[in-house]
Amino acid sequence: MLESTDLEIRRERAARNQSLFREVNERIEELVVSSSYVSFVCECFDVNCAAPLSLTVEEYEQVRDDSNRFVVAPGHYAAEVEVVVQDTGRYVVVAKLGVGGAVADRFDPRAHSQPVEEA
Repeated sequence: MLESTDLEIRRERAARNQSLFREVNERIEELVVSSSYVSFVCECFDVNCAAPLSLTVEEYEQVRDDSNRFVVAPGHYAAEVEVVVQDTGRYVVVAKLGVGGAVADRFDPRAHSQPVEEA
């Protein structure tokens, strides 16, 4: 039971860290005028990571279609907190596991900028 709790704590921490990097990439995307490739930052769980990732805006938008998806550098993922859903060779797309998925959704800046539907 204690091991399960520790794992969920690690998953939550990883999702929070990755959500911060996602915020940075959201700001980078806002500044892009036009370019075939844009230099985004790795959204991995390592708060000290500064690895640049080269994606088109369209590729980044495909990742952002799901609030539980993050773009990371190859090798920058941890199987205990996330699963690889796509590997392009240039970048890897991961999805959070366990409580990490809920944290990723909660900290998704796009989820909070959507208009609320009235009943």
